[in-house]
Amino acid sequence: MDLLLPTDIQTPCAVALGNFDGVHLGHRAVLRASLEAKSRGLIPTVLTFDPHPRAYFGGQTGFLLSSLQEKKQILADLGFLQILVLPFGPNLAQMTAETFVLDFLIGHLKTKQVSVGWNFRFGKGRTGSADFLERVLLPLGVEVSVCPPFLLGKEQVSSSAIRSALAKGNLAKAQTFLGRNYTLYGKVIHGEARGRKIGFPTANIQIEPMRFIPRYGVYLTKVTWEGQQAIGLTNIGVRPTFNGIAPSIEVHLLNWSGDLYDKELTLEFTDFIRPELQFNSVDELVAQIHKDLDTAVNLILNTAEL
Repeated sequence: MDLLLPTDIQTPCAVALGNFDGVHLGHRAVLRASLEAKSRGLIPTVLTFDPHPRAYFGGQTGFLLSSLQEKKQILADLGFLQILVLPFGPNLAQMTAETFVLDFLIGHLKTKQVSVGWNFRFGKGRTGSADFLERVLLPLGVEVSVCPPFLLGKEQVSSSAIRSALAKGNLAKAQTFLGRNYTLYGKVIHGEARGRKIGFPTANIQIEPMRFIPRYGVYLTKVTWEGQQAIGLTNIGVRPTFNGIAPSIEVHLLNWSGDLYDKELTLEFTDFIRPELQFNSVDELVAQIHKDLDTAVNLILNTAEL
């Protein structure tokens, strides 16, 4: 079984098993059981996969709520001592659920506790399930924690619900379900410099094609890079006023100037200002940008007063 395993795995483990895309509140309910096992001398361990099985089997793009780098950082901040990322490829895709459990979870990780969500599936043909884990592991003395659907009110917290909220520009709901603001991360690349020509220079951000893009429109964002931070007015869309076709992500930094080319920026989405609009002239666009800036300033002032 060649899964490119690290050689310095700490054992015995309390394993949280899953994809954990976005590490939202529902995921954190699953993760909590493994973290709590640290008090019993077990190593809190996350076992996750890259690429996401949906990308491997279906070739899907544009759906991830977190990059691998961001996911690992959030999990480390939560207190996990060990984050194992299994390369999802032919070896893992063809591995039976029984082999995965007995050879990997028991054989390699010396697992004493496993936590999963109620609907997690794994193994060749998706034959592995929470019930399967209980059936195989409980007789071996391994504790299995199965987290039921995590509800806020009457609605289940899930990655698909968060994507739906972001697609509607409903940042408040996405923030509530994620337990944090939604973020995108990418490198500043050269664009067409249209923003600079109309008096609003923007940084054109190139993100991973796997990441989910919120509703086209204008957002207030917190922007960080290399230890610096600024407030940004971020536009997502195809720029219909200029007959654009390909979507872009451009951010105008308030009260900041300088060279950002090739810098890695993190955009933290705090407020949805308006949907993407098409204007009859550049002058109309500029007038709207001024209104957007006024809205952004008012949002910043109102937040500061809270």
